[in-house]
Amino acid sequence: MTTKTKTAQSTPTRSAPTSDPVVIEDLIKVYNPHRPELAVRAVDGISFRVARGEALAIIGPSGCGKSTLLQILGCLDRPTSGRYVLEGKDVARLSEDELARVRNRHIGFVFQSFNLLPRMSALENVELPLLYGAQQETRERARAALAKVGLADRGHHMPNELSGGQRQRVAIARALVTEPSILLCDEPTGALDSRTGREVLELLGRLNAEGTTLIMVTHDLLIARSLGRAIALRDGRILMDGASAEVVAEFDRLHAESAQTEVAA
Repeated sequence: MTTKTKTAQSTPTRSAPTSDPVVIEDLIKVYNPHRPELAVRAVDGISFRVARGEALAIIGPSGCGKSTLLQILGCLDRPTSGRYVLEGKDVARLSEDELARVRNRHIGFVFQSFNLLPRMSALENVELPLLYGAQQETRERARAALAKVGLADRGHHMPNELSGGQRQRVAIARALVTEPSILLCDEPTGALDSRTGREVLELLGRLNAEGTTLIMVTHDLLIARSLGRAIALRDGRILMDGASAEVVAEFDRLHAESAQTEVAA
């Protein structure tokens, strides 16, 4: 099952380039490449594109390459070979300074553990990426980002004064404040209860409907099914890529068959 199925998305509310923001070609990541006895091929020759405004889930068992791929997509690591083109720029050709600027401008990160600085208020946490990027009107833009996630009245609160759901909303506001074209989410509801997790997913869904490209790594197949498209990885390779409902159903079936085989053995 390798059909490339893309779902229709809402028209973005702000003008944006029409080309695919993410293009991956024959991507390989090998850890310890110069020591064959220790070499680990975490990503093994994968290729795919992500359309602007698309919502993509990346699923697969532990050790399949999801986290490595997310780090490469977020410009936190470089591939061993292959091409990663982000908003028209070949990442391999960028210097460290250029890479940092591209990351700050085009990518927003949402982590499972929130990663808020404990001694800074919600507003200051949200403002931080703007300060790194030397942007203007940073405080006003941070307030607007908090308002967008429903926390306009929580800007002065410290992280330990907020609930888990509120902290994740602050993290989403921080990811959005630079108006990135891509939002990368690593298990964004993993540390939340089910009700709060649904609220966070609804917020991410609204942002995607407004035009933000969403790429989410998740173990939760229900969450994956709610996105338009899914890629299933196994042993660093793409096992399936297509409409999320179809990919998740087939992945679930294969997982059940594998479990039965292990029990029988």
